[in-house]
Amino acid sequence: MWLRVCPWWLGYFLICPYRKKLQDPEAILSPYLKPGMKAVDFGSAMGFFSLTMAKLVGDSGKVYCIDIQKRMLSRLMKRATKSGFEKIIETKLVEKKENNFVDLKNTADFALLFAVAHEVPDREMLFKDLYNILKSGGILLFSEPSDHVKKEAFEKSLSFAMKTGFSQKEELTIKGGRSVLLEKK
Repeated sequence: MWLRVCPWWLGYFLICPYRKKLQDPEAILSPYLKPGMKAVDFGSAMGFFSLTMAKLVGDSGKVYCIDIQKRMLSRLMKRATKSGFEKIIETKLVEKKENNFVDLKNTADFALLFAVAHEVPDREMLFKDLYNILKSGGILLFSEPSDHVKKEAFEKSLSFAMKTGFSQKEELTIKGGRSVLLEKK
C-alpha cells in the first residue's frame, strides 16, 4: 500500500529535540489550531507534531493520529500518556481495506500531511480520504521535504488535491519543505 515507508526505528530520529530548531511544531501549527478543534495528523509516526496539536486543541479538542505502523502509534501513545494527552489523542492504524476513515467523515477542522504523501502510492485516494475527513471549510497543511521530493512530484500531488476539490489558500514557507495550505470548500 505504501512506498518507501520510513522504518519504525527511524521514528526516534524524527522526534529528536534538535528537529524543533529546524521545524518548530508550535510555530508551524499555532496559526491554525484553536481549543476545541478536531485535527488529524496523517502519517503521525511517533508524534513529532501530534503532541503539540493536542496541546493546541486542549481538553475540549481531539487529535486523530493516523499511521500504518503499529510500533509508531504505540510509541506515540506512550509519549501522549507521559505528557497527559492520552484523552485528547486517538490513534488509528491504517488497514489494507477500503473506507479506513468512514468514522471520521466530515469530522476534522484541520489536517496535517507533513512529509508523508510521497510514501503513498495512491496519492489521489489519499487526498480524497483527507477531503472526506475534513469539514466544509476545513484546512489541510500539506508539506513535503524539498530535498527528497522534487518540485514536479510535489506539483503532481497538489494537482490530485485540486482535482479532489481542495482550493489553494496560500503557499507557506516552512524550512526544508515545499508547503501549501489547502481548504475544503
